Amino acid sequence: MPTQTLVKPLEERALEAESRAGQWLADGNQAREAGRTVKAERCFQKAQFWLDRANLLSGRSVCDHAERYKNAE
Repeated sequence: MPTQTLVKPLEERALEAESRAGQWLADGNQAREAGRTVKAERCFQKAQFWLDRANLLSGRSVCDHAERYKNAE
């Protein structure tokens, strides 16, 4: 019996990445308001990663790393 890979559709992956970016941004804002600047900065870095990923998956990217993600799929 052949193995079947369960791959999410591209649109679903892009939406999930946008959702993760939004959550990390919210966490970063909350940390900044609490005065935890180191944690806030880390959250903002993660938010940017997920936003870049969402843009790449949705075709809105002009990122230099586009080839890396394209080859990973």
